[in-house]
Amino acid sequence: MARIVAISNQKGGVGKTTMSVNLGKTLSRRGYRILMIDNDPQGNLSLALAGERHPDLVAATAGPGPANACHLFIEGAVATPLPIQDRLDLIGSSKHLLEISSKPYEVVFEFREKVQAFRDHYDFIMIDCLPSGGTLQAAAHITADYLLIPTHLDDFSVTGLSEQLKMANNVKRRLNHNLTFLGIVANQVSTRRILVEEHYLTRLRDAYQEHLFHTTIVKSVKVQESHALRKSAAEYHRQSRVAQNYEALTHEFLSRVGVTDG
Repeated sequence: MARIVAISNQKGGVGKTTMSVNLGKTLSRRGYRILMIDNDPQGNLSLALAGERHPDLVAATAGPGPANACHLFIEGAVATPLPIQDRLDLIGSSKHLLEISSKPYEVVFEFREKVQAFRDHYDFIMIDCLPSGGTLQAAAHITADYLLIPTHLDDFSVTGLSEQLKMANNVKRRLNHNLTFLGIVANQVSTRRILVEEHYLTRLRDAYQEHLFHTTIVKSVKVQESHALRKSAAEYHRQSRVAQNYEALTHEFLSRVGVTDG
């Protein structure tokens, strides 16, 4: 039965989609069956995984295609995962997902029911969240077993963590008692010593202790290059430092969710 993970942060630009792509593809390469859900109307995860292939399956001219996350929120609609590669499927996103925010709050429970119906078909379901609160993010938190938060080591990113955790704790208390805070991952960390980054890393260790992942992800041009080619860091340059970081992150991730990494 799949473990459901929401990758979320109310601060934009901290690398949620990049982490989703690399974690999902690394897990898939290790033999796990993965469903990726793009729950952000910007559709960056869809672009990163599917590129310009099969556009009508995600966002048809007349509206959302059959593999669009919109259908997860609409009673009677069916979302059909799009195969991306062996053991990796996608339910994508488009601007049509913006319309969900104007619908009654009950749509979050439709989302939960439909996503949980996929549990028997996958080992992990990864939900890439948009960088704001509201209906879409609440739906992911209500559905997930685990919450994973990427962050930069800067003032705005670190300060915003408390607000994200406050919202997640409200969901846990009222609507999803099973939501577990998996941890925080420091992302795009400089390879050379930067005092301000060390300051914020220390703040995170002091505030969140064991909830801070030991693995950090370095800042690397290989990430931008891999995005341009619609590849993960490991697919693009297996021996690069950032690809090795994601290998280590995947190992630590599996350990934290209680899966023995063979």
